[in-house]
Amino acid sequence: MVVYFDNAATTRPFDEVIEGLKDFLAQNYGNPSSLHRLGVSAEKVLKEARWKIAQKINVNPEEIYFTSGGTEANNLALIGIAFANHKRGNKIISSPVEHPSVLSTLEHLKRCGFEVRFLKVDQNGNIDFEELENEVDDKTILVSVMLVNNETGHIFDVKKIAEVAKKKNPNVIVHTDAVQAFMKEKTNAKDLNVDLMSISGHKIHALKGIGALYIKKGINIQPIIFGGEQQNEVRPGTENMPGIFSIYKAIEVYERLQNEQPNKLRMIKQRFIEGLRNFDDVVINSPLDNTSDAILNVSFLGIKSEVLLHTLESYNVFASSGSACSSRGRTYNKVLYSMGKSMEIAQSNIRFSFSYLNNLEEVDYTLEVLEKLLKFLQKIKR
Repeated sequence: MVVYFDNAATTRPFDEVIEGLKDFLAQNYGNPSSLHRLGVSAEKVLKEARWKIAQKINVNPEEIYFTSGGTEANNLALIGIAFANHKRGNKIISSPVEHPSVLSTLEHLKRCGFEVRFLKVDQNGNIDFEELENEVDDKTILVSVMLVNNETGHIFDVKKIAEVAKKKNPNVIVHTDAVQAFMKEKTNAKDLNVDLMSISGHKIHALKGIGALYIKKGINIQPIIFGGEQQNEVRPGTENMPGIFSIYKAIEVYERLQNEQPNKLRMIKQRFIEGLRNFDDVVINSPLDNTSDAILNVSFLGIKSEVLLHTLESYNVFASSGSACSSRGRTYNKVLYSMGKSMEIAQSNIRFSFSYLNNLEEVDYTLEVLEKLLKFLQKIKR
């Protein structure tokens, strides 16, 4: 049995996506900017995909801009807003547990002269709203906090974050990285009261290299790529039509699976947590409440993450110790440490992340393997 529990890093494309792409690539290869029939046909797919994404987050299709993925969407949101609005102020507020594509971009903006403030998070991952209110001032132009944390699955109260920030300064623009939330949690942009939202295709069984950014109409944003008139010149360049088709098809399949088994991910996570309760020296960093059903972060105290990961791999169980974008060379989980967890917890965590392609039998197999491995590894440790 091969068990793939690393879906927060990337997902296997749905079979329907792969099969659909064969016909699409052979028959629908036109440039959507071309005026001939093949171009018009490609443009139709582009519009349908844009409409599909807009429908899922309750916005207008013309507010959806395709990117090369979540990283570019986050870069465009942060850099584009910062430089387009720097005359109003130079302060940006975020959290220390954001994805590397946000944290690294904020470091770049700091080097460019912007003031970046990080809100503290508690051991459950929550921010202090009083601190947020105190930090927002007349110079604040942007608040960026993710919707679902990619390491722990913690769900941030983005709606309240937007409410508090905009009450203090109505001109504040709010961005949320919804890469781990899209299709899995509530991503109604209007209800959340956000101005920008980043999503990615390969987290929902589409291809890698495709993402999107919602930009609320009227928001002033500066492009970070130049050289074409596509997408209102906000994100120029020939659109990645295979990727766009794949995200459209993946959403269709995801919707069907959700309707057939609406609680499947929660059942998988719950079964896993119940099984882990039989083990000693285990800390659940992603409880069922207020975390995504798709992510379960667990620390196996006394056993280094890398050791357990490679041992699991020998039994064909594939998981991770956190974000694939920051895994190489990392000796501890910085997100857990930023939450105030001990270094022992941060050095021994494993992230299991689930999809609709997983099942309960895979959970039971993984628990059996863990029971065997933990006894062996703990014996060696002693």
